[in-house]
Amino acid sequence: MRGKRNAMAIVGLVFFIIAPSFSFVLTPSMKKIPDNLHQIIYYDGKLGMFNTTTLQMDYEEVEIKRELTAIGKEGDVLMIREDISAIEKRTGKEIPDLHMTKIYGIDPYTSKNIPGYGDTSRIAQWIFPVGVKKKDYLVWNTDLDEAYSNGYVDVDDVVTVGYYRGEEMRGGIRTYKYIGGQDEIYIGPGPEGTPPEANLSYEAELTAWVDPETGTIVDLDKHIIQYLSFPDLHVLPSNLNVTAILIGNISIFNISKAGSGDWYDRYNAIVSNHLWVEEVKEDFYLVGSETIITDEKGKRLPEELQGKKSIDAVNPRTMEYVPFFSEREGLMTFPIGVEKKNYLLWDSDIKNTSLAQFIGEESIGGLQTYKYVTKVSNYPVGKQEIEGMSDRWASLYYTGNTTYWVEPSTGYIVNVEKKGEVKAQFPDLHVLPENTEGTLEMEGEMWIISQGKKEIAMTRHVKAIDVEYEGKNKVIIFEDNTTLYDKKTGKVIPEGSSVSIHGVYAETAEEAPNYGDMEREGLFTFPPGVEKKSYSMWNPEIYTSSPVQFVREEDHAGVHTYLFKTEETRKVFDPTPMINQNVIYTTLTKYWVEPNTGLVIDMEKVSEKKVDILNFLIGIPSPFWVRVYSIKLSFTDDMVEALVEEAKKSRELIKLSENTIPVTKVELTFPNLLENVELAKLQKKQIERLSSKKVKVVDLHYWMSEKSVKEMVDMAEKAGFLLLLLGAIVPILLVFLGIVLLALWVVNKPRVI
Repeated sequence: MRGKRNAMAIVGLVFFIIAPSFSFVLTPSMKKIPDNLHQIIYYDGKLGMFNTTTLQMDYEEVEIKRELTAIGKEGDVLMIREDISAIEKRTGKEIPDLHMTKIYGIDPYTSKNIPGYGDTSRIAQWIFPVGVKKKDYLVWNTDLDEAYSNGYVDVDDVVTVGYYRGEEMRGGIRTYKYIGGQDEIYIGPGPEGTPPEANLSYEAELTAWVDPETGTIVDLDKHIIQYLSFPDLHVLPSNLNVTAILIGNISIFNISKAGSGDWYDRYNAIVSNHLWVEEVKEDFYLVGSETIITDEKGKRLPEELQGKKSIDAVNPRTMEYVPFFSEREGLMTFPIGVEKKNYLLWDSDIKNTSLAQFIGEESIGGLQTYKYVTKVSNYPVGKQEIEGMSDRWASLYYTGNTTYWVEPSTGYIVNVEKKGEVKAQFPDLHVLPENTEGTLEMEGEMWIISQGKKEIAMTRHVKAIDVEYEGKNKVIIFEDNTTLYDKKTGKVIPEGSSVSIHGVYAETAEEAPNYGDMEREGLFTFPPGVEKKSYSMWNPEIYTSSPVQFVREEDHAGVHTYLFKTEETRKVFDPTPMINQNVIYTTLTKYWVEPNTGLVIDMEKVSEKKVDILNFLIGIPSPFWVRVYSIKLSFTDDMVEALVEEAKKSRELIKLSENTIPVTKVELTFPNLLENVELAKLQKKQIERLSSKKVKVVDLHYWMSEKSVKEMVDMAEKAGFLLLLLGAIVPILLVFLGIVLLALWVVNKPRVI
């Protein structure tokens, strides 16, 4: 019996001892953010966003979801992830601009931010602590995280005061009411697409109702407004980066298409004019420009059409190129706020200025515009080199009209119609080209007294290898490589093969006596623009010149020709090693010559040589002349066919002599006029309404949903009851039980007898 009595006393004392632990140890340890925090809160609200098309606020009812999750601990610091998303209530569509994720490093007992933890180094309260007091709190405004990280605001701006404003019933429970906010403050430049000089500002108001015991925010109402202050928009944007597209037809003269019936390569062209601000100086902008021209498949057109990349100084208000800092003159484009007057614009077609004449007003798609026209006539724009003719070129002249329709208040070009052409004035082309190279294929038979008759083939390769000048006369140096083959065996016949060097006057095709590997005279070949007359031509069979007589005009192998012939019999010294004496030389050689080009399209030759046989054998002259050599030679059929085609092409080229023809034709305009009209209207509206103005661009008002208020109240009541139970009820109960047990111990004290 005594043991039971003592046990009651011990238990009573234990209850007295542990009761304070509930109040002063266990309960305080529970007054913190739990390590397994996971909480979802919903807010209803209304979001207003500035519409850059209507220049008005568009409002939508929204639902915002805020999810808080404890993701671990770093020492004593609790890491919390906050995910925020939002949808339009009407459509269920996500609102990406309101989506964000933040990471916080929190002291779980005080609910304060710990500097150096989380995605931003924060201070002050993250939320209200458990056991909130009737006092003001310093709270970190997470709306300004980005502005703080970018250096646009400092700590004093981000930390705001949550002012205690008394008690108030909310959601059926007693709460402490706190209010806070932020007066309008600069938070950085405007969003992408706005001028860099535009300033974004922020202001906010917030009211929170907090459960005193748990620090739970059981209800919240917040209103955020952002303003955008625009600079003067009557200037070139300092972040200019635009590409204007023109489409149309471009035709380019292609000299290689001679004889085809159509000299031009024709393209459905896309012209991209890219302008950007490279650098902003105090008094001017450095503006880059580049024009790229492609076909409709994106393939670049010939390089000579492409615009050269340029960086030039431009006055951003007047659009004038700045002297000393630019190679260009006049205006880059029409200024913002054009007048009914003429403007001097830089014209890249002529690399000079053109006068844009004001010719009146015109309405396009309901938009009033000023109409300007530039007219250029036969303006020299350079020269075009002619392949193979280094001493002459085609002079180029530009003629064209460009019509601009310009919105007056903005200087925006609503439409462009460009028509122009570059003409080439060709020189006299009746000259041998410096890049001449060709191979002639011939066949026939040859008879030599010591070898008999052979079927032969001859290849004559002629190539221009150098150019010299004799005073003003151009001399082309040709290598003439002739190879004679035995058709049957394919072996080279040395007696008919040779390599010779000729100097030829380019204008007349005559041998230049002071050039080449020996002194020659007469024609090397027929000159371009050959005449109906006799010529003297160098004859390689007898190492001297032979007369060439005009016979008649005739069509030959499908082309009109002049027929020339060399027909002669004469005694002449033949220095050929196997002969090396006088011979009687007889020949009938016919040449069919295309008259414009001087090109021989066909040739037939019959020649023979006779020697004084006694003189040849024993060196005694005699009247006995014996044939020792004969040859029949003509172009192959394939050679004639190829030469006819070449003659037709070359004939068309020669006809360009001293003529003027278009080498480039351009017709361009904007691809979508109606779309461009709408863009012009929008730009006009933006400049008129936004220039130097402050405009509300974001208006977000949200509040905790009724469902979340109820959930927060329930959570606060449960947590509050648990804290009350462990902090007061349980300790009181333990004390009471201890008193009862001790009283029983006293009452049951054994009696002493």
